[in-house]
Amino acid sequence: MRNMRLFFDCEWSDAEGRQLISLALLDSSAQHRFYVERDPLPNTPSDFVREVVYPLLDRGATTLPDLAFTSAPRTFLAGFEDPLILADAGEDFMLLSHALGGFGQPGWPPAPPWRPMLVTFGDVLMRIEDYFDARPEARTRRHHAMVDAEALRWAFETIGGAKS
Repeated sequence: MRNMRLFFDCEWSDAEGRQLISLALLDSSAQHRFYVERDPLPNTPSDFVREVVYPLLDRGATTLPDLAFTSAPRTFLAGFEDPLILADAGEDFMLLSHALGGFGQPGWPPAPPWRPMLVTFGDVLMRIEDYFDARPEARTRRHHAMVDAEALRWAFETIGGAKS
């Protein structure tokens, strides 16, 4: 699929945004979805992550060790031709690149090409809050990567998608 927008979010365990926990990608229609969690999880998360993020994780079939965690999003992204990946935090792109690169392990071929777009304009960010305000069930799962990616998608398509 050509020129596809993919909405992206990830969760990390440390204040610096260097220890990836999970990541989610979905397209504008929300028909193409990808979600994965790391196994093992970082063992020294911040208190916030331990108390809020870890309890939201799905675990089970979406939980992969690092080598499989690198391969899975590569396979998903290979289905798109030069996708535009949108996120609302710059750290997300660094973590996606690190995961696609094999978490620093040598020998990985280049990842499928993708283009980042950091979404920082106020209308979209305010609409993300509207998304959670209107959906109590989503608010209880905020900080789950797929839920946050869905909120970004909805906000962008509602406001920003019409502008681009």
